[in-house]
Amino acid sequence: MHSGLFLDFLAGNQEYECTPWGMPARNIFGWQKPCYLLGEGYTQTFKELMDTTDWETYGTGKYEKCADCMAHCGYEPTAADAAISNPFKAMWVAMRGVKTTGPMAPEIDMTQQRPAQYIFSSEVQKRLSDIRKEEAEAAKAKLERKASTAA
Repeated sequence: MHSGLFLDFLAGNQEYECTPWGMPARNIFGWQKPCYLLGEGYTQTFKELMDTTDWETYGTGKYEKCADCMAHCGYEPTAADAAISNPFKAMWVAMRGVKTTGPMAPEIDMTQQRPAQYIFSSEVQKRLSDIRKEEAEAAKAKLERKASTAA
């Protein structure tokens, strides 16, 4: 379920910026930075994610990979913040529904965005290699324990 202001944004009626830290994701590799849709790497801790990610360089108009994004993971937190900051606006959209005709909000300027970096495959290979190494070490330790108890 999405908020009314987020749906109003998708319809082109709200002018929002992405909040890339608004919906962090964690998986077997760790905390995914900065947005799970980008494949920019992982951190081991949430603190590391928050402290080492240059959040100001992500979002529509700031990064080429974000150019066509209107995804919930970055814009729903922005809409939620807008609803808290302006409850009457949220109530108005909830009462009248999403406007589907008329002029749209201005487009975000893309002329200053930085070029995309494609690092996902190497990050996955590195993490899988680390996992396999840990599994092999655990299996070796288990065999050693089993051999020592059998002797």
